[in-house]
Amino acid sequence: MRFPQEYIEKVIEASNLVDIISQFTQLKRSGNGLMGRCPFPSHAERTASFSVSETKQVYHCFGCGKSGNVFSFLRDYQGMSFPEAVEYLADRASIALPEPATQTSQDQEQIRKEKRKLIQHANRLALLFFQQTLKKLPVQHPVRDYLKKRGLDSSIIETFYIGYAPADWDGLVQYLNSHGVSMKVAEEAQLIKAKQGGGYFDLFRDRLIFPIFNHLGEPIAFGGRIIFDGQPKYLNSPETPVFSKSKTLYGLNETAKYIRSEDLVVIVEGYMDAVALYQAGIKNVVAIMGTAMTSDHCKMMKRMTPHVLMLLDGDQAGRSAAERSLPILLSQGLYPRGLILPDNQDPDDFVKAQGAHALKAEIEKSQDLFRLVLEQWMVSYKGEAQQKVQLADRARPLFDQIADERLKKLYVQEMAAQMQVAIPWLVEALGGRSQLLKKPSISTENSFASSNVGLKAKAMPEILIEKNEIELKSASHIEKMLLSLSIKSRANFQIFLDSKAETLMTHPGVCSVFKIAEDLYRQVPEKFDKLLSLLVTKVDQPEVLFFNDRSLNQALKIQSTAFSGISHDENSFADNKANFSSTSDEVISDEDFEKETQLLKDCIKRVRESGLKDQLKKLALEMKDKPQADTMDKMKRLQDEIRGLNQGKV
Repeated sequence: MRFPQEYIEKVIEASNLVDIISQFTQLKRSGNGLMGRCPFPSHAERTASFSVSETKQVYHCFGCGKSGNVFSFLRDYQGMSFPEAVEYLADRASIALPEPATQTSQDQEQIRKEKRKLIQHANRLALLFFQQTLKKLPVQHPVRDYLKKRGLDSSIIETFYIGYAPADWDGLVQYLNSHGVSMKVAEEAQLIKAKQGGGYFDLFRDRLIFPIFNHLGEPIAFGGRIIFDGQPKYLNSPETPVFSKSKTLYGLNETAKYIRSEDLVVIVEGYMDAVALYQAGIKNVVAIMGTAMTSDHCKMMKRMTPHVLMLLDGDQAGRSAAERSLPILLSQGLYPRGLILPDNQDPDDFVKAQGAHALKAEIEKSQDLFRLVLEQWMVSYKGEAQQKVQLADRARPLFDQIADERLKKLYVQEMAAQMQVAIPWLVEALGGRSQLLKKPSISTENSFASSNVGLKAKAMPEILIEKNEIELKSASHIEKMLLSLSIKSRANFQIFLDSKAETLMTHPGVCSVFKIAEDLYRQVPEKFDKLLSLLVTKVDQPEVLFFNDRSLNQALKIQSTAFSGISHDENSFADNKANFSSTSDEVISDEDFEKETQLLKDCIKRVRESGLKDQLKKLALEMKDKPQADTMDKMKRLQDEIRGLNQGKV
């Protein structure tokens, strides 16, 4: 769903990054900002190095370097796309979704919205019912014995909200009825079924219940596993207005943060396997719940990582799943690998028999899913002419779906080598060069990056909506320091503008950021405090943008040898400090503020000196090729200006 710009701004204004992050780590006041332990799973730390600015609505970890705003946090920690993040924040702030354009569609959407709310309410009550039923079971109950046998401890049961549906035919019916839930709504939620002679009965009976959540952590469906004899072994909720198998990955609400930190998503076929792997320490896992892989599944995963591992059962069904999934994964630009476990074991069995370390070792050794599927195709391959043609025909639909042209060419080379045929023959057999190099159509409408344009404010400069990342990595240390110091506050930025130093900056990325900052400062100065929040998702090194007390202390250590002092007016210093205090999160002493201001001016001096020297070198080359009097005069003026800088006259 595309949101109007005014709506996005309203959601941003109503959201507080501190409230969001405080759900996942404890933050404590430090000056006017907040500090805490980094919440990202990839960074286990004992000391607080995670900084959050409530004024600027940004975060930065001085340990692992992660930086961002509320949208990037929800993306990296929760795996949300931009539209999903907007909906989540709007719901938290009780802001209604934008109304449809026409009255008819508005009425229809309102009806659908109300229906979804009622179904969600019924699902939440059902979740509570299943949990309470499991907790009330006696210690010696067969279900508790089963959980113990499967190795599911109380912690993992709580994490995944595992419950139990009693054997009674109408236990949930009575519970929902007692809580005022309409039986029609409960039936639409696929929690109960209508009897032919009247009345209702529970869909799930005598089953271990695995709730299925959406990305917002709301229960949208349930999966039930039979404990004793009975069919089917696994029973999932049918689709409802809030649940679609093709758009849901089991466990993602809990595992998204681990997928992001590991840069890999492990896909299994059932929720029991996903829970078992999570408990074993392999937490970057999701399950597709017995349905085929879909393009929507791929889009969800690609938001977090392009790297996919299909962990498959060793039976024929697992091998068939690999073959079916490969073209879908490749069509969405993902890089799939595959691992088929030996002896027809499923992941849960393998972990119990050989341990998590053994499985992690196998994952490390996993091969490209294309190679795994190709090996399956060539089990009985003898190199006969008919087999070559049949194999090429079998692979042709797959190659039609590969999105990455570079990968497609490499696969052709690998397949030709395995088949022992010439590459030109295989290219022709796969449909000819024009067909082979034809790019499939890939939808990117749910891409976080493409949706991120919503971060710009109504009057923001257009450069803020560029999709390309601004490169800062190759900038000089002094230009990076000047950048972080200058954008720290409006007072600092005014000093930078007054110096006219932007005309002597040399790095294109630094120049781009300064241009964005200047446009914002001149057009909507009251939003300058939000500049960091806008920039952190636009640069390749967000940590460069952050300057703090640690940066100041480190810089001062080298200042005495690297910089020379520059005098400044006491009245302007007092005015700047007042301006600084009103815009910065940090409580800064007069002494530290004076040091910071001095450091900023010294950085400006160093950048100016470097720029003047570059100009001098260019003129010297011109003089060497074609001596002219006016060039000599320019060189003399530059030399005088450089001497003036060194003597503190400029």
